[in-house]
Amino acid sequence: MRFHSESKRDAYDVIVVGSGIGGLTTGSLLARSGRSVLLVERHDRVGGYAHAFRRSRYVFDSAVHMVGGCAPVAFEGGGLVHQLLSTLGVADQCEFERLDPCYAAVYPDAALRVPCDIEGFVEAHAGGSRTNAKNLRQLLQECLNIRQEVRRASELPTPLGVMEMPDHFPTLLRYRRATLSTVMDAHLDSPRSKAFFATLWPYLGLPPSRVSFVYFATMLMSYVADGAFYCRGSFQRLADALASAITSNGGEVLLKSPVRRIRVEGGRARGVVLENGQQIEAPLVISNTDATQTVEELVGPEAFPTEYVAALRNLRPSISAFVVYAAAKLDLDPATACHETFLYSSLDHDTAYRSCLEGDPAWLSVTVPTLSDPQLAPTGEHQLVLTTLIPGDAVSSWRTEKEAMCRRLLQRAGDHYGGLEEALRFVESGTPRTMERYTRNSQGALYGWEITPAQVGVGRPVGETPVSGLRMVGHWTQPGGGIYGVVSSGVQTVQRVLGHQREADLWTALSQRAP
Repeated sequence: MRFHSESKRDAYDVIVVGSGIGGLTTGSLLARSGRSVLLVERHDRVGGYAHAFRRSRYVFDSAVHMVGGCAPVAFEGGGLVHQLLSTLGVADQCEFERLDPCYAAVYPDAALRVPCDIEGFVEAHAGGSRTNAKNLRQLLQECLNIRQEVRRASELPTPLGVMEMPDHFPTLLRYRRATLSTVMDAHLDSPRSKAFFATLWPYLGLPPSRVSFVYFATMLMSYVADGAFYCRGSFQRLADALASAITSNGGEVLLKSPVRRIRVEGGRARGVVLENGQQIEAPLVISNTDATQTVEELVGPEAFPTEYVAALRNLRPSISAFVVYAAAKLDLDPATACHETFLYSSLDHDTAYRSCLEGDPAWLSVTVPTLSDPQLAPTGEHQLVLTTLIPGDAVSSWRTEKEAMCRRLLQRAGDHYGGLEEALRFVESGTPRTMERYTRNSQGALYGWEITPAQVGVGRPVGETPVSGLRMVGHWTQPGGGIYGVVSSGVQTVQRVLGHQREADLWTALSQRAP
């Protein structure tokens, strides 16, 4: 994309600060509605955690492994990414490869391959037991009910409206304070069944005993009900498609342009000041950056009520990650290898999480995107992206510990992929410090605030702030982290800005506008 040192205009209807998928979703939909939009990004490309980078002959996704909702589906609330891209008229810019199986997991003396459909999910987990199958179907139905009720709740004027309508949101209210462990204990009998069902907990950054069941259920259904997909060419294509929807609708995307300050005068947002000194006016500023930095640094806490700032300071950011980006000359059979494989040393996910906190993760995931898109690497080679969760302060210095952590993950992956270390052609790694440097998320947080029962729903900040004309979007706001979550955040933001009570009304209104 072209670089500009300054924006073309000095005033816009909307300025979006930060180009994560939440900010891109918001900016592209508002541009489609006819608003003049400026999106400002400090990096040299859009995407946030969805950006990709090239090293020699390889193209690597920085953090996103797969996403749901990329095709139309029959379930209520499904196909959100498909709806977004189709409405914007950029669906042809992304080619999504359906992943099946959705993921695989290897445990001591057990392995799992999970198809991307509800019945296949049940069969893979039930182990031939009719009782297990019955219990799993009941649990998955609860997950579907939650996903549907969450979507309907997003159309209420305020999140507190759920509490006032118990007959309309029975499942959501029943489980709003529940952890994944609590609900699994009520439906599943064996430690093995529970471990299998909770395999995807790293996608939310917390183990079963701490992660919100409501959010886990929503995330799981985005894959199992909607299908899991990889964006051929990398997820940078998805980010670029959304950016192109801004520019094709008369908006502007400004890269390599840090925002020094969000201007607030007379109790309302007035625009931004770029690091180069340019002042740009707008009656609406939407921040897709770290919530704490937005309040404490870009605006200043004195502009907010003291109770709002105090509540924000009491929230707990999520964990970060250590990632190894590798390429190897391996002969992997697509019939047995999987796009996403979790390697666990035990059935106890809480112990696995504690090992992360202690700085010596006992598990990792291995993503092999070249199984879906061979063009990401030279012929005969595969990418292997090794990921584990770890706090930003888990070691005294990532500068000195980075190489040792990289070796440990490669050795553990080599136990599953025989001959990996000898077959390596390229290795690079990223620490929580790397994540923080590229996204400005505090301590490299992957999911905004932790996704606990207390920090989802009404416990997570809404997009509208106490400062008039200032909103926030992305994983620091409702509903939460992950691509599906931040797209939902962007859609809900636009829905409220444009005054549509129902999401369906938003899609109808935007679809009727001339290209």
